[in-house]
Amino acid sequence: MHRMRLAVLVLVATVAPLLAKRAYETAPINYEGSVSRDPMVSLINSMRGREAEFRSLSEGQRLLWLLEALGVPVESQLLVFSKTSLQRRRIDPTRPRALYFSDEVYVGWVPGGLIEVTVFDPLLGAVFYSLDASAGPREPLALRGADCLSCHDQHEETPTLRARSVYPDSSGEPLGGSPSGNVDATTPIETRWGGWYVTGAPSDLQHRGNKVGASLGDFDQGGLARRIHLGLHADSPYPRRTSDVVALLVHDHQVHVHNVLVAAAQSSRIALHRWPVMKEVLRLPSDAPLSGSCLLILESDTRKVVRALLGADDAPWPGMEVSADPSFAAAYAKGRKVDHDGRSLRDLDLRSGLFLHRCSPLIYSATFRALPPELSSRVLEKLDHGLRSTSLDPDLAHLTSLQRRTLRQILRQTFEGLPSSWGG
Repeated sequence: MHRMRLAVLVLVATVAPLLAKRAYETAPINYEGSVSRDPMVSLINSMRGREAEFRSLSEGQRLLWLLEALGVPVESQLLVFSKTSLQRRRIDPTRPRALYFSDEVYVGWVPGGLIEVTVFDPLLGAVFYSLDASAGPREPLALRGADCLSCHDQHEETPTLRARSVYPDSSGEPLGGSPSGNVDATTPIETRWGGWYVTGAPSDLQHRGNKVGASLGDFDQGGLARRIHLGLHADSPYPRRTSDVVALLVHDHQVHVHNVLVAAAQSSRIALHRWPVMKEVLRLPSDAPLSGSCLLILESDTRKVVRALLGADDAPWPGMEVSADPSFAAAYAKGRKVDHDGRSLRDLDLRSGLFLHRCSPLIYSATFRALPPELSSRVLEKLDHGLRSTSLDPDLAHLTSLQRRTLRQILRQTFEGLPSSWGG
């Protein structure tokens, strides 16, 4: 009983600072005070002395140069016409915000405005930058954006990605008093993409994209919401004329998985950081195994990561086949890791689900590999046991025996550094 009281006192003393600041601003994260080690830092360093050269490029050239330098395919282009971002004053249905993404990098751009970049740091999670080519020669070309956190710390109070679905009026402004929601893989498709352009979707696929209205009732079934179309003329500044439905689906999937990975990584790191103090208070030996709240947090984060990777909480597929823009499909397939039978986690299904083999390709990502070892080892162990054909793990109950067996075979042959238990 005495040890329990001491543990409670320590927990209160440790958690108290979080009442005044977000958890990501405390040790060991120290988000604002830490130097990031993300791909954007390397790019900024490589550009030193060449800022004038970059500024001399046209807008379109700057965008394409940056996408290529960061390994982001231009074919991933998505277009958002709602005024729901840092550059809201520049955005409207005739000048949407363009988004581009890879497995690790997200780029946003509005003609005549900033280029925004979100990248992932192994410790800090999502880090936000803005590039202003119109700034003076003595101004830094790229700035890390603290202002972005006013919107981007909404997922478990962790710096993460955010995509919104709103009810926009004809100017792209969300209707006053109307609800909005964050979009990810768990969001029902019929409520996604309000304020986004959607191209290539079947005509009977229900979603909120491509619509504007004067009141909330306009968006009801049979309401007066006006359908708008992506009408980009030949000299449009956008490099592509698409905001492909499958690119949107992949983006939503990645937003969900990245957010879960980052939130789990940070909560686990904080719990592990506090564990030595807890051991001292409880007078446990220095080599005592993890226990108590620390172990509970790791186990909870393990479940969240596994469920996200395997799509356990994904919204139901709409009951129809969806076709991908061929250029996006080809660009997305370039990162395929194949097993001996030519199967890959990047293989798209689009008839009964997004992926043919129901595990996120982000399991190969640097974000996943940056998870604390105490967490990643538990995730891989749970996958090992759960993907065996005789498994009764409820977190994998949505997968058939064949799907589990296939996934285990693909991962055994394509994921480097699996624990030895996967050999059996």
